[in-house]
Amino acid sequence: MALDVGIVRVEYLSVPRFPVEAFFRDLMLNPELGLDEDDLEDDEYWDGGNNAGNAFYEFEREGLAKRANGWATKEKLGSLDRENLLKWVENLPYRSDTDTIMLHLSV
Repeated sequence: MALDVGIVRVEYLSVPRFPVEAFFRDLMLNPELGLDEDDLEDDEYWDGGNNAGNAFYEFEREGLAKRANGWATKEKLGSLDRENLLKWVENLPYRSDTDTIMLHLSV
């Protein structure tokens, strides 16, 4: 097995407003947020840990969208807030070769 070495560079985005900020705050505490039992079996993500108000997670685009949609349902968001959240998540700069994104969430 080959060894991969990567460099993590954090590019901070503009501070999102509700509902995006609320979703990512909750996601920081629970990377399985918004998923049901069936989704958990099929979903893979990397948990780099959550410590002292900082968390690193890597998600596939589809998995992050499922989390956002599930969270929106749980929070009973209106259609416009749900649409804004899902659009924001969809427009994140995912890696084109793997359709994944590594997030640094910090408060």
